[in-house]
Amino acid sequence: MASPVHKRRALIYGDSNTYGTDPGTGRGSGGRYGPEGRWPDILAKALAGEWEIVTEALPGRCIPAMDFEWEDFAGAAARCAPLDRFAVMLGTNDYLSMPRPDPEAVAERMERFLTRALAGPLAGVPVLIIAPPCLDFGDDRHYGRYNTVSGALSQALERCAARMGAAFADAGRLPLAPDGIHLTEQGHVLLAERVLAAWQTGW
Repeated sequence: MASPVHKRRALIYGDSNTYGTDPGTGRGSGGRYGPEGRWPDILAKALAGEWEIVTEALPGRCIPAMDFEWEDFAGAAARCAPLDRFAVMLGTNDYLSMPRPDPEAVAERMERFLTRALAGPLAGVPVLIIAPPCLDFGDDRHYGRYNTVSGALSQALERCAARMGAAFADAGRLPLAPDGIHLTEQGHVLLAERVLAAWQTGW
């Protein structure tokens, strides 16, 4: 009798754009795209048979820095162990919480998080950093200063990936819903394609 094929396991850790929030159903109401419109589920389907994709996504999540945030991450990593790969797409909520938005500060927070993680729960695990979608609030008088359509946040996270020896993918400039924060279903499909391309390089 043939032995069962061992599936390698990957953890995807993110916020509402990994959860699949659909702002069209009411912002903050918990509306969510179906599996065919969520990039981790699309990725899991493409890799079925060889990889088990575990998604830990929470709307509002920031890059782990405070104790409770670290404990949340460490718990997720422990539940998924042993891990063969790790992908993280965070930074949007960190950026939006800054009185003076600073892409480099977000990248530094990501670097501190991954430095700690790679010395602990992610020791020896290849990492993929995914820059979140560009924020686009147009010329809104209150939120316009948070626009990242210049690509500054993506570029800062790409430099972070280079410093950390991590792979990098960019969700910037993918189609956004009218709220200027969340991906459309088409955006999720396109992001799944970008992550799959990174996956196939064996990062």
